[in-house]
Amino acid sequence: MTAQLTDHEARALDARLDKVPVTSRHILWIVILGAAYFIEIFDNVSFSLLAPAVRAEFELDIPQIGLIISSVFVGALFGAILGGRLSDKIGRKPILIAACLVFSVGSLVSAIAPTWELLALSRIVTGFGMQAAVGVLMVVVSEMFPRLARGRFFAVLTMIGFMSSPVTAVIALNIVPLAPGAWRWVFVIGASGVIVAALIAWFLPETVRWQVSHGRLDAASRTVEALENLAERKGTKLPVPEEVPEQDSNPVRPRLRDLFRGEALRRLVVTSGTFFAYLFCLYGFYSWVPTILVDRGMSQPAALQFVTIMSIAQIIGPLILYPLADRIERKSVILVGTIVTAAALCVFALTGDPVVTLIAASVAHLASTGMTTPFYTYIPEVFPTALRGIGVGMVNGVGRVAGVLSGVVVAAVYTAWGFQVLYLMLAALFVLTGATLFIFGVRTTNRSLEAIAADALSSAATTEQSH
Repeated sequence: MTAQLTDHEARALDARLDKVPVTSRHILWIVILGAAYFIEIFDNVSFSLLAPAVRAEFELDIPQIGLIISSVFVGALFGAILGGRLSDKIGRKPILIAACLVFSVGSLVSAIAPTWELLALSRIVTGFGMQAAVGVLMVVVSEMFPRLARGRFFAVLTMIGFMSSPVTAVIALNIVPLAPGAWRWVFVIGASGVIVAALIAWFLPETVRWQVSHGRLDAASRTVEALENLAERKGTKLPVPEEVPEQDSNPVRPRLRDLFRGEALRRLVVTSGTFFAYLFCLYGFYSWVPTILVDRGMSQPAALQFVTIMSIAQIIGPLILYPLADRIERKSVILVGTIVTAAALCVFALTGDPVVTLIAASVAHLASTGMTTPFYTYIPEVFPTALRGIGVGMVNGVGRVAGVLSGVVVAAVYTAWGFQVLYLMLAALFVLTGATLFIFGVRTTNRSLEAIAADALSSAATTEQSH
């Protein structure tokens, strides 16, 4: 049994955790977390590929398809906020397990839905579980992996997840043409989140920072000591953790209302607003590519082949970012990504050449999905541990409202003015998103979570004292 820790020693666990070299256990954790993200991406990508087949079977028009696409984001909105809040209260691990089970049930119901209305309802359930899971994934990686490697582990997480896009495209390409209702089997595959839930339950510990913040110091100490012992057995000399200053006599204890004050509120607004715009553009671009290509005269199999080739590009993004993830400020990477995406979307909108279209779409997909890595790394970094789950949940929830609006707004713009106006509009919004975060966002790269949170907590303390 670990000896009772003092408050100072408990806070020092966070510093020790940041200094532990990468071990085989870190690698196991990121593979399991990546598998959960893989399934989430699988579901997101699958419906955009299945949309033409679903539209044909149920004889739907564009607005109805837009409603089904939007329905998953309705569930995602509530899943993100509730999942985040519960993860702050109950723990990251149990909520992550529950979320994986919920989205698996939603996928199974989607597979057997006899009407498009029930399909839309099942997509709400799926979205609820999916976004609760993704929000907690972001928090776990942020809280459990070394400070100087945090960006690289997020790059690995997104790379594993993005591998789902070409895999999903290949699966859909081979299953959908088999029969009018064959698309349902793709949703059955999406229910494999049950397996991921079992792996999380068996191998993933509760995060050290959550345990420390809730007074479970023995468990937190055991996790840190296990990592340190594993590193030392491999012959790695542990670096000396940075000295943790003594806490003042009136430490800040963040509460939910502190998220809506001062610097914490500013961070919430900036991250929510930019993530909203980013997802609106991302879904507005990628989710509609197969449908737009079919409406432009391409056959369904050819459109799926096009998207399969295009989707391979997004795996390259995290590979490019991996060596740079902890060297370049995250908001700078996002700005560059938005500019490259916007330029490629303009080419995609204005060219009629098939080869140029494919290249432009691939570049846009690479750059736009590549921004997921720095965004996912950045969002949980800006909130203190006690509010990280709800902070990330609210940002993700607001972001998923973009998915709801994207399905409806993109359908309306596309119907009224065509795809050229649609993609030029998305290009402009991409650039505005990157510029806003670059100007108003805080610096996070290579900083400890405690240091990043200090300003927000100081602001909360000042506001409290003024009252």
